[in-house]
Amino acid sequence: MILPSDQGGGPGNIRGQILSYAVLAPSPLNTQPWSVLCRDPCGIDLSLEKSRLLSHIDLESRQAYISCGAFIENLDIAARDAGYTADISLFPLSWPGAIIDPGQPVAGIELISDPGVVTDPLFAWIETRHTNRTIFKEEPIPAEILSTLADAAEQPFTTLGFSSDPSFRKEVAGHISDAVEVTLSDRYRLLEFLSWVRILRGSTHPHQDGYGMREAGLHGIRGWLSLFPLRLSPAGIKSTKARELLLKLAKKQAESAAAFGWIATKGNSRYDQVRAGRMYERVHLTAASVGLGLQPMTDILEPYPGMEKHYRMVLDLIGIPDTHTVQMLFRLGYSDSCSRSRRRAVQDFFRR
Repeated sequence: MILPSDQGGGPGNIRGQILSYAVLAPSPLNTQPWSVLCRDPCGIDLSLEKSRLLSHIDLESRQAYISCGAFIENLDIAARDAGYTADISLFPLSWPGAIIDPGQPVAGIELISDPGVVTDPLFAWIETRHTNRTIFKEEPIPAEILSTLADAAEQPFTTLGFSSDPSFRKEVAGHISDAVEVTLSDRYRLLEFLSWVRILRGSTHPHQDGYGMREAGLHGIRGWLSLFPLRLSPAGIKSTKARELLLKLAKKQAESAAAFGWIATKGNSRYDQVRAGRMYERVHLTAASVGLGLQPMTDILEPYPGMEKHYRMVLDLIGIPDTHTVQMLFRLGYSDSCSRSRRRAVQDFFRR
């Protein structure tokens, strides 16, 4: 994808190509909450688009900043492949606060031509990587594969862990199922969820953001049977039926995990969240390279009323001290192919 303003070739054209890979990064519910300002000659300011934030689900915008880290990681990898070094400055204007300021970039990036730059083999998997929400097969993950994932990324003050122990998986899956129930018990969170996860709108999904039935893992005969009661429901109770379906799906997803992984940081600043996002994207790209499906399951990390007990129990299970913050929790496993979430055109991310 080439930016309309970059048709003339030269550095701008390269910038457009690099951004076309950056926007393939994951984001919560595929909201794609990024806003890009292109500066001459080859500069980029990355900000968050407030209208695309999940004000009820992602209360503190933690997931949004993690998605910025994933965006930056993709951009860095793509720049290397194009023969450029990405000089990245996080929060170049001031220290970030709890409230998002659209005028405060998350990152200022300069693309510098560098014939000697070392390319990253993970570039080959940027277009392949996608969130896999299907039910995983009962197939164990070899220890050497988990070791490969553990070596995939390194960020300061950030730790990465995995476990495929059966009793551990069973306990964590139970807490994840309970956490999703807490999330969807709130009417506003449920409605916000359904505004991006469009399972109430039938099989068609014309949008270039969010995701539909197939991307949710509801396809084929199993998906049709799951959605049949929902389609027959009166309009007034469709959201209730959708909640029941989503709870069942989340339970099956968690229980089918062949392993769980987590990323924790020593602090919980915006810097920590962005660094966690960069690490997460490298892990996800590496998982794609070895044929593993991966899905974040982060409801349990959100500060909703009634969630803390589940979070504390998972902290104990994975051995993370109270002084650290778990930024990402995700499941891993093998599955058949699944649908990828869509993306908006690159020019749609331009700040105007």
